[in-house]
Amino acid sequence: TQVEIDQSVIDMCKQYFPNHSAGAYDDPRANIVIADGKDFVANCTETFDVIISDSTDPIGPGEVLFTSDFYADEKKCLNPGGIMVAQNGVPFFQGDEITNTYTRLSKLYREASFYVAPVPTYTCGFMTLAWATDDEVLRQQSVDTIAERYEAAGFATRYYNPEIHCAAFALPNYIRELMK
Repeated sequence: TQVEIDQSVIDMCKQYFPNHSAGAYDDPRANIVIADGKDFVANCTETFDVIISDSTDPIGPGEVLFTSDFYADEKKCLNPGGIMVAQNGVPFFQGDEITNTYTRLSKLYREASFYVAPVPTYTCGFMTLAWATDDEVLRQQSVDTIAERYEAAGFATRYYNPEIHCAAFALPNYIRELMK
């Protein structure tokens, strides 16, 4: 299920970025919902293994997607042991987002942290993503276990690999400080 507030975003992706979606919008398993994400999670009766919130920054209309209420509603939509992920900005300039998100998520989940990823189109090219679950074992998977799963899935990726996966969770000290 993909929730998008604006149908034109889907239309533009299909028209101008067809290689990025690689036919995903035409897959019969795809469930595209045009709705406000806040309203969707508040009223959703489905549950999911993973919820990824790739929202705007927490200003203006997007601010509600970074609130304790939104995170609590998201959690109600997760299966037991499910994972929530949310973009959390560029740590060099938006450290307060990390602090605020960590404070909110750590009150809701047994395990709350961040991982980092290069996103060259953003200033500084380095973003944090919030990650939370009640399954404290998930982040403790060995690189060998992740490698077995990766190989079994048969993915062909240009950046991601099991070693990158594990390394992404090794946070620099300045991000760790923001989580106190």
